[in-house]
Amino acid sequence: MSPDWFPGRRLLIGTGLVLGGVLAIVAVRTGQVESRQVQTEPVESTVSPEAPRRLADALTIRTITERDPADLDSAAFRQFYRYAAQAFPAVHGTLDTAHVNGLSRLYTWEGRDPSLAPVVLMAHVDVVPIEDSSAWTRPPFGGRIADGHVWGRGALDDKASALGILEAIETLVDRGVTPRRTVHVALGHDEEVGGRRGGRALAERVTAGGVSPALVVDEGGAITRGALPGLTDPLAVVGVAGKGFLSVALTADGPGGHSSVPPFRTSIEVLNEALARLRANPFPARLTGVADAMFNHLAPELALPMRALLANRWLTAPVLRAVLNRRPATRAAIRTTTVPTRLDAGVKDNVVPTQARAVVNFRILPSQSVDEVDAHVREVLEGLSVQVKPIRSTPPPSVSKIETPAFRMMQRTIGQVTADSVVVAPYLLPGRTDSGYYADHSDAVYRFVPYQLGPDDRSRIHGPNERIAVDDYRTVVQFYTQLIRNTDRLPTAPGGGAVPDG
Repeated sequence: MSPDWFPGRRLLIGTGLVLGGVLAIVAVRTGQVESRQVQTEPVESTVSPEAPRRLADALTIRTITERDPADLDSAAFRQFYRYAAQAFPAVHGTLDTAHVNGLSRLYTWEGRDPSLAPVVLMAHVDVVPIEDSSAWTRPPFGGRIADGHVWGRGALDDKASALGILEAIETLVDRGVTPRRTVHVALGHDEEVGGRRGGRALAERVTAGGVSPALVVDEGGAITRGALPGLTDPLAVVGVAGKGFLSVALTADGPGGHSSVPPFRTSIEVLNEALARLRANPFPARLTGVADAMFNHLAPELALPMRALLANRWLTAPVLRAVLNRRPATRAAIRTTTVPTRLDAGVKDNVVPTQARAVVNFRILPSQSVDEVDAHVREVLEGLSVQVKPIRSTPPPSVSKIETPAFRMMQRTIGQVTADSVVVAPYLLPGRTDSGYYADHSDAVYRFVPYQLGPDDRSRIHGPNERIAVDDYRTVVQFYTQLIRNTDRLPTAPGGGAVPDG
């Protein structure tokens, strides 16, 4: 037999041709990705030198959140608004101010053309409690400026946004500026506990009568460095959606008795198996939806081989999932997460508990629903003597549009106020904010504040030593100033709203 007909040779030739074809496709697709960034020029800063001091003074006011409205220190919230009126006289002398459910505020800056869809700038003034003040380098309500930072509870979450918006408008009013579109400033007082009396009520007022805002901007994304291998520039992630929320109570019953003669299987052991099953059966990672849009924006900005990895997800999806699953932050971006958050069992060392209870929290991708997650839990735990009871839930909000003038305006504004070359990409916020109350009324709800958020800073949000760099806070103020100016350039549809491309 001729060696040319040796089966192994033909297989090798065929394999080589296939591999060569795949590599050719990979090379072509990698070379064809085009940047989705917006070219900009920096703008001159107009931020008052006293702005950081005003933020620091606001951080001394203990606007601590409580789930029960009756437990709130209402006097502290009223003190905050009195301080805001004193610190920003032009805002309070020009804008209409409405009290919403007592402790939230809606400021309305009437635009030159009231027929146009309005802009909503959001923030919240409530802060989470301090667990251990001794863990703080500087007092949590001391209002200190030191080491180039403003220190205090709320510096990042979220009084920098609230004060930054007011600073920006104060400057613009003093300069005689009136926006083309009406601007609403919505300051909620209970975002940290769901925003039902603050953020939701504010949204209902703004959208009453079918009003669809042209733009809504809230906290959420920030600027990070070293987020992905192959990305040398800082990355500004703009949240275009948040996750849904479901907390489920799992309860296991079993025989009690004295610990000296334990039963074969206790309620704690049954509950432990339930938690282990949920851990062993996570929701699958999904590279679609917001994740797909984020990769499309990132791929052109990455060096090889990461550019090839992201540009050829039809081939590299398994590898990409493995890479993203290595970090908690990126893992949360591509799947519905599952985590036990509370455990309760037993009353005494030598008594076997008759009941054990756990609460498991799920953060739900926009492509899934609360009912799907509930069904998954029941299916995984089938056959176990465990009661499953949903106790609190919020469906995932709608995803805002990306290929629009509104999103490009966000990109342009970020580029104008940041000193470095910044890559801007959409992303999925792993939690939720009060902006979710606008998601059914506008397709341009974006979550972003332009401060630098490093690995050490993440633990400061809701943790000890919360702080914001003075330079970052100046950028925050300039961001809102430029954003308001840029909204004048948003195109309009016949009905007054923002129009899509094309």
